[in-house]
This record gives sequence, C-alpha cells and structure tokens, in this order.
Amino acid sequence: MRTVSTVTATLVVLALSAAGADAPTPDPTAERVVKLPAYQVVENPIAQVAVADNFASAVTTVDEAQLRDLNALDFTDALRRTPGVTISRYDQIGAFGGGEGGAVFLRGMGSSRPGGEIKTMVDGVPILNGIFNHPLLDLMSVDVAAKIDVYGRATPLDFGNTFAAVNITTPRVEQPGSIARVHLAAGSFGTLVEGLDYGVNEGGFDYYVSQSYRRSDGDRPDSAGRLENYFLRLGWALSPQWQATYVLNRTSNRATDPGMEGTPPGPPSTQGEVYSTSDWLHIATLAYHYPAAEGSLKFYLNDGVGDWYRRQYSGNSDSLNDWRLYGVRWRETLHPWDGGEFVSGVDLDYDRGTSLSVPVAPAAQTVFGPMIMRLFSAYAGVNQSVTLANGAKLVPSAGVRFYDHHQFGIRWAPQLGLILTVGRAQWHAGYSRAVNFPGLDVAALSSSIAIPALGQSWQTLKPEIADQFEAGVRHQLGESSAVTFNVFSNHTSNRYVIAFPPPPPPRYINYPSARTEGVEATLETSPAKELGLFTGVSLLRSSPGDLPYAPRSTFTGGVNWQLRPGWILSADGVYVSSMHVLSQGRTVGAGNPAVVGAHFLLNARLARRFALGGRAGQRGEVFLAGENLTNRNFAYRPGYPIPGVNGMAGVRLDW
Repeated sequence: MRTVSTVTATLVVLALSAAGADAPTPDPTAERVVKLPAYQVVENPIAQVAVADNFASAVTTVDEAQLRDLNALDFTDALRRTPGVTISRYDQIGAFGGGEGGAVFLRGMGSSRPGGEIKTMVDGVPILNGIFNHPLLDLMSVDVAAKIDVYGRATPLDFGNTFAAVNITTPRVEQPGSIARVHLAAGSFGTLVEGLDYGVNEGGFDYYVSQSYRRSDGDRPDSAGRLENYFLRLGWALSPQWQATYVLNRTSNRATDPGMEGTPPGPPSTQGEVYSTSDWLHIATLAYHYPAAEGSLKFYLNDGVGDWYRRQYSGNSDSLNDWRLYGVRWRETLHPWDGGEFVSGVDLDYDRGTSLSVPVAPAAQTVFGPMIMRLFSAYAGVNQSVTLANGAKLVPSAGVRFYDHHQFGIRWAPQLGLILTVGRAQWHAGYSRAVNFPGLDVAALSSSIAIPALGQSWQTLKPEIADQFEAGVRHQLGESSAVTFNVFSNHTSNRYVIAFPPPPPPRYINYPSARTEGVEATLETSPAKELGLFTGVSLLRSSPGDLPYAPRSTFTGGVNWQLRPGWILSADGVYVSSMHVLSQGRTVGAGNPAVVGAHFLLNARLARRFALGGRAGQRGEVFLAGENLTNRNFAYRPGYPIPGVNGMAGVRLDW
C-alpha cells in the first residue's frame, strides 16, 4: 500500500471544506507519530497477495484497513474474499463450533472434524480446540488483528504440525505517541457492534488495551451469536536492542444452531443447540535485534473452554470440554556472511485436556482425561542471496524441521525454495513436507465418551503427511499495479480414520488421503489515486471429487473508490461454483454427497470521512454497509440459508 503523503492530508482538508467544515492545515510530520493504519485517499481492497520471503514462502495478508473496508463482523467475514480461501457459516455473527457452522478452508484443506489439517494462531502460538484438535473461529477475534496472514501451505521454518495456517498479528503502538479509537455500529437482525481501543508509546514503555462486543439475533429463530473480547499488550524497551512484551487476550463467545430450515423443533432437530467458547491467552516474549543477529524466546499459555449444549434440543449428550495449551517458542536469525541468512529454533508444545459427556438422565455421565500430549520440534535453514548479471538476484534456500512426539514418534519435514528477481518480476518455487500429528481427539473418541470399542488402536497411528509444491510470479506492472500467478499441488497421505466392522472390532488406521492442485491469479491496481481495484481467480481440482469446500472455481473482486473528496465506496464480490459440503468424516469410505449450488454475493460499504482536529491522526468516519445486496438465496449447508439483503450503519473515531 502507498504510504500516507501530504497530498492525502490536503485532500482530507478539501473534503471538509466541501462539507462546510473548518479545520487548520495539517502538519505532514504529524502523520507518522504512531505507526498504525492511516486513511489514504483509497487503500488497496481485499488483500496483498503472494509476498515471498527469503525461503520462498508465499503469504497473503489482510490488514486492518482492509478489515474495516470489508466491514468484517467476525473471522470468516475477514477472509471471505481472500484468494484460496473458502468459508462456511450458520449465523450473522459467531461460529458454531467449527465445521460448516463457521470455518475457513485453504485450498481444499481444513474440512476434517474432529481433528483439522490447518491451524489458527495468534502471534505465532496455536489457538484451537485442544480436545478435538481443530479450530474454533470465535477464539480468533478480528478486533485484535493488526493484520491476518494466510499461508496456503506449510512452511516448516515458520510453524509446524499443520498443512496450512492462518495467523493474527496483534496491534501495538510502535512509535512515540498515543492513539484512541471508538467504533459503534448497529444493523439488521438486532446486530450491534461496539469497540474501544487506547494505546501509548512513551519513554521506552508501550501499552495497548482493547475491548469489544458484537452480537446479533440472527435472521431466523435460534441463529443468535455473541462475541466478547478483551486485550492487553505491555512492552518494555530494556535497551535499544532488547525488548520484553506481554500479551493477554480474553474471549467469551456464544453461537446458536438455527437448525435445518423446515424441520420441526425438538429431537432429533438441532435447532437451539448452543456452542459456548471462552479462552485466556497469555504470551510473554523476550526479543533482541542487532544488525547481524536477532531472536526471541516466547512462552505461551492458552486456557480454553468449548461447551456444546445439546440435551434439551436434540436429545444428544452435552459435551463439556476444557483444555490447556502451553509451551515455548525459541527462534534465532543470523546473518553470518554477506548475503547469507541462517534461521534456527525450537518449539515445545503441550496439550492437556478433559472432556465430560452429560447425557439425558438417568444415563450416567462419562469423562475423558485429563490427558497430556507433548510435541518437541527443532528446525534450521539457510538461504543465500546471489547477485547475477543485469542486477538480477537469485536466492536459493533449504531447511528442515525435526519432530519428536511422545506418542506418535519421530518425523522429518524438509523445505526447499528458490527465488529469482529480474527487474519488476519476482519468481518463486518451493517444496515443503507438511506433518500433522493426531491430537487428544483420537484418545478421547476411543474413551467412554464416544467409542470405547476402539480400545488402544489410536496408539498405532502415524502422523498425516502432505507433500506440497508451489511456484509462481509476482510482477510489478508499475508503481501501483501488480499481477500474481501461482500454481500449487498438495498430495496428502496417512489420514487417520476409523475402520468399522466387519471384521470387528472398530479400529483406527491410516488411510490414503487426497490430492488437490490448482491455480491462483490476482491483479491489484490503482489506475488513479481515487481508485483501487482487486480481482482474483482460484481454480481447484481435487481427488476424491467429493472433497468438501473445494469449489472448482472462485472469482473475487473488490474496489475502493473515492467518489468525491471524503466519500469512499468499498465493494467486494465473489462467485463460487457448486461444491460438496459438510465436515469430512474420519471413517473409512465416508463420502460427502451434500452439494450446494453456485452463488454470487455482493457487499458494499459507503463511508464519509472527516477530520476531528488539526493533526492527520485525528479523524473519523460515518458509514453505511450492506451485505448480499443482490438478495441471493444460498446456503453453505443445505437447509441453512444465509441472510438476504441486510444493512448496518456506524461511526468510527480515531484520535
């Protein structure tokens, strides 16, 4: 994105003049007091795509300004137009326990329940259901996202124990100064949004506090959702080279299952079932930075609860789950010689969990746990930048991650990459082996809360494996335009599933899995300073052909347009071809016969921006936002239609 300039400040003043407001001429030097997202004439819409690091790992980023322009109400909303991402949901706000109730899927990965092939993280540490080993998206608050990074494949030198990942980076005030923010909005279906932020950086100490509340009654009975979030970040500059930080994040959430449309209430209907989640996340980090070396030591504790209340609705047992994820992350980056970079690190992760099954009386309660699983991993990698003729640059790289799971053994995950930069074009190619270990879910399902006949067969399992290839190019067409093109292939094996009789007894086995391959292409351009455009296409082929949430084609588009000074229109749309849906069951021969048709969805947001004072950092906006403006009838799961056309109005103030 283009940085804020004096031209931007001048246009803000002109916008105020056009509205009859008076404001002093802003000081251009004041615009960099705090390094936080600032209003440009227009920001690039949707995302920044396929930026490769020195190890040829491509990442797509959605930043705070793009989250605002998308009017993202929760985590699925935040990624709904990101290339390579498919979403599902039940409710206007809130995710019902993962799966089709609220989830994101990356290049056809992530649909397994229980257990999941992708990981969700905050500041690089895992946030997930520690008992059933898959994401719970309500624990991922968009209100603490300075940016969201999407990794379409595993990068063993960045993170482990997953096939792909999504990571939230939390906010901070990086430069001397302060910031305060108020965000209020209300809309259709009793939807309310409220947020408060305040941050300071002064005298080598910085802090950032945030509180937010989001709720909605939903568009039909029993489709309500509620998200509460509280955030604190403390930072100390111990010296010019050393920093210490502490992050605390508290979430408390509730989502309701509206049930399949047209099904009468009462057993076996799931209408009214409630999924309640909460989490305490603590992260303490000591980091240093020198010209030749940088590193960090990070300790984390993630104390979570996920309770599924079912007895009075469907007659199924309540499932009450609590877990504690904790561990250490150590990472070092050295520059020992000219053009060379050496990365190494160690991760140590523990997962402790308990699950209580509460059936309808007089049946007895059953409990699993507490049980602990441990995973140790260490990694190292090197890259070398070589300058070629005519200013071209070549960066080969190689690395490996070593895993030692206390139950499922030792595995190795290599990573290879190559980057070639010629003029405005950056070519990259990479291979990585992804490793995903079974979690507490396999032991829990083998206990008295589920299928005790499975016995100890879970102990014979091997981790799931994916061999992942990717190649692509990003070509900068000009100062404000770029095109990207990526091809990829994922070949997975050793998926862990349950084989039911005959012959008895049922048992866990590793099973041949799937292959996905595809193409992603995007165009980002600003043909004028008042206009930013984004368009993308994703083509995906999967085997087996009924892999859920793996549409053959997806077309996304977005626009940010300054209609006149101070008036910004942001619009985004997506076309998704028909696709198989529902969670991918972990049983031999499980199919996914349910299909939803193709759909096109269009959303838009119109904002009037204005200055609050003389400094460029003091600003505000009022906005109107609309979803499903073409009033399309569509469902991410048969019988669960999304809301028709609906709207929201709000105000946001920054000073």
